[in-house]
Amino acid sequence: MKTKNDFYKNPPEMALFEITTRCNLACSYCVARSLVKHPSDLPMEKIQELKKSLDFFEYIAFSGLGESLIHENFYQILGIFKDKKVVIVTNGSIPIDYHRLTVYDNVDAISFSVDGATEENMKQISSNYRFDILLKNLENASKYKVNIAFNTTITKENIDQIEDLQEMVIKYKVNRFKVGLPLGKEKWVRKNFNWLQKVLKKLEKRMKIMGVDYEGPFEVKCSFNNAPIAVVSKNGNIYPCCDYFCSRPLAGNLYYSNFETLWKKSSYDKFRTGEFCNTCKQYHNSKELIDLYTKE
Repeated sequence: MKTKNDFYKNPPEMALFEITTRCNLACSYCVARSLVKHPSDLPMEKIQELKKSLDFFEYIAFSGLGESLIHENFYQILGIFKDKKVVIVTNGSIPIDYHRLTVYDNVDAISFSVDGATEENMKQISSNYRFDILLKNLENASKYKVNIAFNTTITKENIDQIEDLQEMVIKYKVNRFKVGLPLGKEKWVRKNFNWLQKVLKKLEKRMKIMGVDYEGPFEVKCSFNNAPIAVVSKNGNIYPCCDYFCSRPLAGNLYYSNFETLWKKSSYDKFRTGEFCNTCKQYHNSKELIDLYTKE
């Protein structure tokens, strides 16, 4: 049993860095449209300025309320972080220039948000989705030997395609398969929990057999190597987790303070001890659902 002081033993190794709030899609379950009023890219000079404050982290994951690959200077930004291990989170519908992507040999993985196994299904979630571009990106990732992860949000529209998504995972040699549930759909999840449990248990078993690293929706999120993942927004604000709906505390701003100082603040103390995480209202920390899912 965890004591008050050992929930997170380590400082963060990874920061999610939001370099843009623009996106080429408008997915049906996405929260960004309600949170971003004036989408824009973070200027290069600001990225250079924040780079010094991000030197603390070993991994930089380009992720946030926008599509990182849409930033007009994305490949130059990879050069700025050539001394870091980079993870790219993308919806997959932007063509990736793998030659430019691999110049600095610093891309640790690309995490594709894939919510359907067919173009028709993806267009139900976002009408302008380019499934052909996704498939080309996946094929090229294999050719260039870039690690691939899938992020899938299970909804009532795609739950019947889980087996087809498994086949995509196997075909494109996906290293990690992360499955989540849609925000704001608590009633649907609880109403269909027994069904979801059967689907997820079957998926978990298959991925284990195939040697794919699997993470389901009822596991503790916001963590990497026993440490909370820091989130850096486009304006330099830093948060101890990526949850936009659970009153996550603001730890500070990297334009005005270094991370070592912020890590010692009281807002981070709540994450080191687990005080904040234990009261998180999202599915992944819901004790009720975790207990139901793990019950044999």
